[in-house]
Amino acid sequence: MSRIFIFLLVGVFTLLDAAAWRESKSFVLKKDEIVKILVKSEGQERLLNFRWTLYADKALVVHESFDRFVGQHILYVGHTNQSFRKVLLSADRSQKDVPYALVVFKKFDDGNKTAQMDFFLIDKENRIVLDYLTKK
Repeated sequence: MSRIFIFLLVGVFTLLDAAAWRESKSFVLKKDEIVKILVKSEGQERLLNFRWTLYADKALVVHESFDRFVGQHILYVGHTNQSFRKVLLSADRSQKDVPYALVVFKKFDDGNKTAQMDFFLIDKENRIVLDYLTKK
């Protein structure tokens, strides 16, 4: 019985220390509509952008770019591949947590041909400032 209690206690502490987002924003995008976010940190500015290009068989193809590095993701609603994560700063020796962005595919509207995507900033140490350049 005490092992179960210890396991539950460790689980509760893990959940309390889990990375909660500091900032969030929702986007409803048409095909090839680009979200542009300026990421400011430690005296530098870098551009993060993403867009979707194809929706087929309940899968959304998303292209993203950050600091001239590009990526492509296939996302599904309600699946383990529902989101992608982008590290925004590397960890220094003095910092414990690495700030990152999480983009989550929430739903697709077949009638309007739009995809809802939610953006979350996880940054416990407040090292990042965001400017949303997309008019949403």
